[in-house]
Amino acid sequence: MLMFYETGSVAERDAGRRAPSVRTIWPVNQPALHQPRPVADLVDVRHAASLRAPWRRLCAELAEENPFYEPWTLAPALDAYADNKVKLACVWGDDARKELIGFMPVRRQRGYARLPISYWGAWRHPHCFYAAPLVRRGYERSALAAFAELLCDGPQGEAMLRLRHLDANGALARAAFSMADADGRHCYATGAFTRAALCGDDGKSADPARVLRKKKLKELERLRNRLGELGVVSIRSLTHCTERQRWTEEFLALESRGWKGKAGTSLNSSAADTDWFRATINGALDAGKLQFMRLDLDDRPIAMLVNIGARNGSSLKTAYDPDFARYSPGVMLEIATTKRLLGKPDFAFMDSCAAADQSMINSLWRRRRTITGINIGAIDPIKSGALRLCHWLENARSVLPKAGRAPARQGGSHV
Repeated sequence: MLMFYETGSVAERDAGRRAPSVRTIWPVNQPALHQPRPVADLVDVRHAASLRAPWRRLCAELAEENPFYEPWTLAPALDAYADNKVKLACVWGDDARKELIGFMPVRRQRGYARLPISYWGAWRHPHCFYAAPLVRRGYERSALAAFAELLCDGPQGEAMLRLRHLDANGALARAAFSMADADGRHCYATGAFTRAALCGDDGKSADPARVLRKKKLKELERLRNRLGELGVVSIRSLTHCTERQRWTEEFLALESRGWKGKAGTSLNSSAADTDWFRATINGALDAGKLQFMRLDLDDRPIAMLVNIGARNGSSLKTAYDPDFARYSPGVMLEIATTKRLLGKPDFAFMDSCAAADQSMINSLWRRRRTITGINIGAIDPIKSGALRLCHWLENARSVLPKAGRAPARQGGSHV
């Protein structure tokens, strides 16, 4: 940050006879003189492997955890889904480019709010339900400022940077507004929705035995007893690496038997989806960030679920056998998983990643996480004016009747 004293003379300032006022000028993201200036680059996805070491180190010191952007899940997603418009926005601590303080996959897009403007947006692949950039703890504002300079003001800058699927109450959302205010950028939130979440701090009050109605608990107990009449019922967690391949293939087969298989949207319906899922399961298990659960009847899975992440995780996929739907095996497994999570001393938070209207998880997990998008504008007045027009149009449409519009499905893991 460059500072200019507005005083009559240096001698007067030094003598203390006149207190200097300070104003800041461009560049807005210049750190204090004793700190190096962050450096931002756009990297081709073909070179993602060269970033693995600093990428992993960054993931150990995050302001907000986002398992969808960690190497073990994003790298296979880039291989499976990224086109030539997807780039990796990297913010380095200094010119040496050894330590990342910010990382985010982005894609240049055309058209927003029915206006023909180009912009950079955080990239989400088909199975990515959270898109907070990876930012080193303590560098929230400087990293976001560097992203904005790179993607709005630099040689490849566009009208705005659109951050998608952020926690509206998280550190990065707060830092985005703080940074934009300090830098004189237009910035606004849009498209907010809520979804169920489980918080470790809630402790016993979040236990399904307290959350669910007594009538529902009795019904589930009755169904469990009826299911037990058909064979041995057990709930298992993947702990042995030697079983990973079998469990993965059993999940793919189980999901294909349900409505997704009939609709042609199961993972097995696409080679790209299957390859991504297998690679993500392997990577998450190796990283110690996989929770793979199943409910078996005589060693045959009739419900399975996958959660990813560590202290702050996300639900990824669920599946159940439609032949046993009347016994609610998916609900039974979710209840058992909830109890197991709450019993872990290092558990903090789990995002359901479900649609806002998903009744099963909404009744079981009473916390709500507000997810929003944030649009950040450029310094250039013309680009800034385009974003302000987008903001005005979105506000205008928000007060118009919504007849005929179907609500968008925002989640994925429980639908």
